[in-house]
Amino acid sequence: MIFAVTFLWIALLQYVFLGIARGEPYPALILPGFPANCPGCLLETGVPKAKEPGLVVRFADGHAESAPIETILPPGPSVPLIAFSTAYDNDTFGSDPEAIAWLRSKITARFPGREVVGLDIVWRTAIYEAAEPSRVEYAPLRTVSIDFGNAT
Repeated sequence: MIFAVTFLWIALLQYVFLGIARGEPYPALILPGFPANCPGCLLETGVPKAKEPGLVVRFADGHAESAPIETILPPGPSVPLIAFSTAYDNDTFGSDPEAIAWLRSKITARFPGREVVGLDIVWRTAIYEAAEPSRVEYAPLRTVSIDFGNAT
């Protein structure tokens, strides 16, 4: 009985405070709303978007070919993609010969017998208009180009 009275008294005080201050008390029994205050986010647009990498492999003969991201990442949940996004999101990894050699080994394993000279990581925004994979639209953000050169 005391618990119920205490609970009602606290709730009543919160509503009085809410009426006077015209805001929501936090943290309390009445939790604040979280408005969509991020331009272009899912809550505001209703359309899911994500930043994804696309791979374009460059060969010695001048030919370029798209490759799925699974070429260099193991299949599975998004953890490998998050790790890849953190490591290869900008040009800073270009000074790390081990990172370049790792990428080259993954790409050459996917294209055996062909001389791979470079890789372009095309960062793009994927816009999912519907649940069908064929309905994904891509908007390019930037491209990170890697020349393999003498990476081993």
